[in-house]
Amino acid sequence: MVYEENIIKIALYVACNDGVLSEEEESQLIKSCLRNFPSIDQKKIDFWIEKFFEEDLLLEDYCDKIAELEDRLTALNIATETASADGLELRENLALSRVMNYWDIPWEEITRA
Repeated sequence: MVYEENIIKIALYVACNDGVLSEEEESQLIKSCLRNFPSIDQKKIDFWIEKFFEEDLLLEDYCDKIAELEDRLTALNIATETASADGLELRENLALSRVMNYWDIPWEEITRA
């Protein structure tokens, strides 16, 4: 369950790139997580969201906790779904670009996943 928590926190970091987690983004994050991780319930996701806002970690700290390419692509898919929920342009999201660069994953790889 640890990797799910880290995937969710990557998505949160990306979604909060504009300084706020909108209601649309939070709702989409929960939907995406429940779809990708059916064994996780919403209470656990809510707990991880709350915990995220109490932490003081760098984006790279979260990135280092996800080693497998498949998990990284899942994290990026959830992050893009979440961050785009309120209509912001993904290619202008600096946190998303930082994650993609850190993991050396191109846009084409995300859209295929």
